[in-house]
Amino acid sequence: MTEFGFGNEPPAGGKICVVGAGFMGCVIATLYAHHGYEVTICDSNPEMLDSYAQRARPIAAGMIADAAEVEALLDKVVRQPVLAEAVEGAFMVHEAVQEALDVKQALFEELDRLCPESVVLATNTSSFPISDISKRLVHKERVIGIHYVTPGHIVPVIELIHGPATPPELIAWARAMVKSIDHVGVACLERPGFLVNKIQFAMLTEIYRLMDEGLATREDIDDAVRLSLGPRLALWGPLLTEDLIVSKKTALAVTDSIYQQTGDENFKGRKVLRDLVEQDHLGAINGQGWYRFRDTPEEVVETRDRQLRALLDWLQKADPVGEMHVR
Repeated sequence: MTEFGFGNEPPAGGKICVVGAGFMGCVIATLYAHHGYEVTICDSNPEMLDSYAQRARPIAAGMIADAAEVEALLDKVVRQPVLAEAVEGAFMVHEAVQEALDVKQALFEELDRLCPESVVLATNTSSFPISDISKRLVHKERVIGIHYVTPGHIVPVIELIHGPATPPELIAWARAMVKSIDHVGVACLERPGFLVNKIQFAMLTEIYRLMDEGLATREDIDDAVRLSLGPRLALWGPLLTEDLIVSKKTALAVTDSIYQQTGDENFKGRKVLRDLVEQDHLGAINGQGWYRFRDTPEEVVETRDRQLRALLDWLQKADPVGEMHVR
C-alpha cells in the first residue's frame, strides 16, 4: 500500500509546493509556512511571484502581530517559476491555478510525471470533480481536493473532496494534514457544489425566489437569517440545531405541509427524516435525534438558551452590519 506523503502522518516541517500565486495560492502558501512547513510557491508568471510578499502581507499580519515576524514569515516562502524545481522534495503539491478544467488537467498530467508516486497531489478546485481532473493520470489514487472556504486564512473549514479512486487512507491523511494547520476537514464525495456551496446555494436559491416574487426585502431577509438562523447554525450546525429546537415529527409535518401547498419536490419529506420519526428519534425532547443527548431535555434547553443569548447579545452590541457602511 502506498504511504501517502512519505508516511501515514504529514511530516512536520516537510516541504509543500503550492502551484499558482493568485489570491488563494498566496493564502495557502502563507498558512502552510506559518505552521512550520517548508513552502515553495510556483507560478509561470514572474510578476505574480515578485508581488507575492506584497499581496500576502495582510494575510500574514492577520496571523502574527509583530511586523518583523510577518516579514520573516514571508521571506521563508521560496518563489520558483520552474515547476520541476519547485516540486523537488515535496511531500505534497497543492494546486491553486485558475478555475479552468483543461488547465488543471494539463498541470496534473505534468505533476504525475514529475512527482514520485508517494507525493500527494491536492487541488483547490471549487467546482470540478476530482475524477475529471485526474482522468488522464497514471496514479489517480493520490489526487484529492483540499478546498479552502473563503477567506481561507480565517474560516477554519476545509472541504476534502474525494472521488471513486480516492482510498480512505488518503482522506484520513488529508484530515490530519489540515488539522496540522488548525483547520477542520469535512469530507464529501465529488458532486456539483461539493458540500459548503451546495448547502449555501440551496438557501440562496430560495432567497432569490422570495425576492423574485416580491415576498420580502433584502433587509428583512438578511435580518431574518442574521438574527435567527445564522446564530443557531454558527453555534450548532443545521442538524444539531434541528435536534435542539423542534421535534422530528413537527419538522416532517412542516415539510409535508409546504410540499402539499406548493408541489415543490424540495420540500417532500426525505427518507432520512421519516426513518428518524419511525425510530422515535425526535431530538433533544426525548434524548435522541441526529445526536444522542446525555443531559435531560430541561438541561439541554438551559444550555441552548445560554449559548444563544450570549451570541445574540454580542451581535446586537457589536453591530457588524453597521460597521460595513452599506446602504
